[in-house]
Amino acid sequence: MLTQIKRVILWPKDRNHERREVFFETGMVNVITGASQTGKSAIVPIIDYCLGSGRCAIPVNAIRDSTAWFGVLLETPRGELLVARREPGDLQSTGDMFIAEGSTVELPEFIEGKNTNVDFVKSHLNELSGLSSLDFDAEGSGTFRSRPSFRDLAAFNFQPQNIIANPDVLFFKADTVEHREKLQTIFPYVLGVVTADILAKRYRLDELKREERRIAREIEALRASSDRWLADLQLNIARARELGLIKVDVRSTIPQAEAIRLLRAAAASSGQNLNTSTESINSTLKELTELRNEEQEISLELTRLRQRWLEMSNLRRAATEYRDALQVEEERLGISRWLLSESHSKSDCPVCGSDMTGTKKHLEQLVQSLEQIEGARNSFRTLPETFDREYARVRSRITKQSQALSNIQYRIHGLQTRSEEGRRARYTEVSATKFTGRLEADLALFDRLNQDEEILKRREALAIEIQKLTAEVDERALREKERRALGILTSLMGKLLPDLGVERPGDPVSLSLVELTLRVKNLNREDSLWEIGSGSNWLAYHLANILALHEYFLAQATSPVPTFLVLDQPSQVYFPTKLSARPTEINMDPQLADDDARRVRAIFQVFAQVCDSTGNMLQIIVLDHAGESVWGEIPSVHLVEEWRDGRKLIPPDWLTH
Repeated sequence: MLTQIKRVILWPKDRNHERREVFFETGMVNVITGASQTGKSAIVPIIDYCLGSGRCAIPVNAIRDSTAWFGVLLETPRGELLVARREPGDLQSTGDMFIAEGSTVELPEFIEGKNTNVDFVKSHLNELSGLSSLDFDAEGSGTFRSRPSFRDLAAFNFQPQNIIANPDVLFFKADTVEHREKLQTIFPYVLGVVTADILAKRYRLDELKREERRIAREIEALRASSDRWLADLQLNIARARELGLIKVDVRSTIPQAEAIRLLRAAAASSGQNLNTSTESINSTLKELTELRNEEQEISLELTRLRQRWLEMSNLRRAATEYRDALQVEEERLGISRWLLSESHSKSDCPVCGSDMTGTKKHLEQLVQSLEQIEGARNSFRTLPETFDREYARVRSRITKQSQALSNIQYRIHGLQTRSEEGRRARYTEVSATKFTGRLEADLALFDRLNQDEEILKRREALAIEIQKLTAEVDERALREKERRALGILTSLMGKLLPDLGVERPGDPVSLSLVELTLRVKNLNREDSLWEIGSGSNWLAYHLANILALHEYFLAQATSPVPTFLVLDQPSQVYFPTKLSARPTEINMDPQLADDDARRVRAIFQVFAQVCDSTGNMLQIIVLDHAGESVWGEIPSVHLVEEWRDGRKLIPPDWLTH
């Protein structure tokens, strides 16, 4: 999701002061540099808190004691989005939030009160990201198998000070079991291995399997009842003879087919000499009329549902085709932007060497067309999150209504059969009534199992559809797709590592989704991240991994991951552990040695390189001690603010009390 940070805003508790704003540039490397204890590291929890974090990790005392509301102004595909959250006071967090959205958002001078809550904001961000509303587990088992959430994506947007060079933890908040388990679950989804379409097909497959099991149980119950009745054929023949329902002389065991014929005749002829009850006839006709009306209502509802399902299926297919068509056009026109940029400095074509003087106007038209296509593609990312939920609901409703219609039609058929054959309820002896009633029921079960082909056809159709869907969500194919995605990540990391100063730049690095760590392979063995020494190595591998992931996300047709990355103190591994022996100098601004400064500058050059290679679609925010003397004059690196000589996140006049 093309979402970047334009401002971080703090509203003071004392209204005599103006709000504090920190401005950021989109598509660039933004640097806040400064001394210790100036509030640089607080930027990470402030952004995380405003985006719906479960608890407030913003430092207490100066920052929280003086601030009433924290806010973040985002640039999204829809325009600007302001999300602000109240300072929680003595609580761990608060759900009070303020939200404003539009092509441009005018910041309030003061926030008078909430206009929404954190649950709505998270739901809105879920929809904005185009996240599926379906759980990863169709059966709903397991806390960590619930639907993907915008909050889960924070693992890819932040590398705070305690994570950025951590040998044991690779991702933000992955040091807790809850976030670690959920991150393992969503990784195939954010890599594009498991898509919303795959999740929908998994739900449909689970629904079909449940229906197939129900029909199998029904057939098995029918077969068991029929088998018991067949075992008692001779006893039923004898009983029918005693009641005078059959007139033949049965002295020995007769063949099964003949016995069934005799019992059918007995059931059909029972009560022929009795008077018909007018009341029972009227009751049957009334029930038949009611069933007909219900059949018509369900048929109309089923027709409407099927039409809606067909329209939604066509919409899903059309959306996919439209998105793919835009991507093809964008790829074909992509070279025009490069050729136009080359034409400003060169007159000869860098490809064929011909004169480009007369083609500049045509190139500008092509670039204009490319920008229009990119705008259309950014504004149309995916269908709303409610679409998959409604799609699954309509399909489930069709199944239920079809079953209800089948049951009603079976009852109508039974009433019509009895009416046509003249078998209505009559007054007769209690024993004969019970026997013939049971006989009719047993014969109906026998006939349904052996003559009613609808249930068998339905089971056969289910088996075919289950086989088709199983092939479409084949786990082996998904694992192979995941393996290819991880291979791309390995290649992307391999291009970044040499410039990040790692000791083994030529050794392939792979991401383990099971352990959520990196593995470095050489000729003899494969080492996990924690087995490799040196803080500079850990830092390099962390940066290579998170930058490669964002390059991968941006290369996808659609990705829900926000396109910003906040890095806190990446140069910390190059500073000495103890900066001063005197407690009064705890705010001393550390200085880098020449070699360390060179290595830190190389890291910033990698940041700028990644921003440029992604077409400025990635925003990187760096919070660091290193000043402009280290990273100055690197293209695409922008100084946001320098917090030294008394300048901090919180203005000094906010603390005059």
